[in-house]
Formats: sequence, C-alpha cells, structure tokens
Amino acid sequence: MRYFAYGSNLLTRRLRHPSRAPSAVPLGMASAPGFVMRFHKIGTDGSGKCTLIATGNDADIVYGVLYEFADSDLPGLDREEGVHLGGYARHSLRLRLPNGDPAEAMTYIAGERYIDAACVPFDWYRDLVVAGAREHRLPPAYVRELERTAATPDPDAARAARARRLLPGPFPTPPAGR
Repeated sequence: MRYFAYGSNLLTRRLRHPSRAPSAVPLGMASAPGFVMRFHKIGTDGSGKCTLIATGNDADIVYGVLYEFADSDLPGLDREEGVHLGGYARHSLRLRLPNGDPAEAMTYIAGERYIDAACVPFDWYRDLVVAGAREHRLPPAYVRELERTAATPDPDAARAARARRLLPGPFPTPPAGR
C-alpha cells in the first residue's frame, strides 16, 4: 500500500513503530498540490495535530513522503490514527513526484467537525514533524515554516518524554540550493 505522510508520520522511526506500520519503506518526497497543512486537527489529548486542508489552488503545496507498507499494517495504522474514533478518515490523494510524474496514495485527513483553527500542537509533536521533514530533506523553506509553528509544552511530562525519545540527533543540513 502506498501512503503519503505529511505530519508526525514523516519521521520514519515513528511510522515504523510496531503499533503503526513496521514494514514502511520510504520511497521519497512527494507533494500534494491544492492543499495546505495545518496543526488544526483536534487531538484526543486536546492539542493540535496535522491535517490537510483543500484550497483548490495548485500554488498551495504540502510536501511529504511517499511510503510503501504491507496491507497487513493498515489496521494498526488506522487504530493509531484514530480512524475508529472518527477524527481522521482515509482518503486517496493525487500527488506529484519531484520529477513531475503523478502518483496516488492513501493519506489521513481530519473530518470538518474535528478541525479547530485555534488548536496549537504540543512542542514535542511539532518537533516530530520537523524531524521527519529534515530526515527526508523536504525543501528548506518548507522546513523553516514548520519550525516557526507556535507550540505549547505538554502538561503530561511522561508523554512528552516518551515522544521525545523518537527524536534523532541533528540531521545534516541539506546542500544549498535545495
């Protein structure tokens, strides 16, 4: 199955967790024209999580990573993404590869009633998204935009510590001009 990750699942280490999609293999960067990504999905912990918002304007682009994983991983990833709770639903998305070729993949998008523009992510969640964007060398301007996302400390220090264990050391700086 092909899957487009644009939020915390960008980070390969997170996506490959045994409860998510342990067979996931990154195929490379992809983009979703006609969308913006916002941290406006109301998470079960009350913080903002990533979702795609359709704009209909092809100048708006969300960068992410195209992964492939075994169909048998889908129930676990659905469970981790909370599909059974109704917050996210699976969608088929038309993507563009760096060479301009089209691609199609499944992704998760929040339902309208689960979106609140006032949501703010916890700092560890934003940092997972940024780490995944750096890991896969998404465009530097896009990574800087993610880094500038306002975030708040998680009042649950244990949850924050568990999440931060997924963060790798510093990633190499992408070459100039990328």
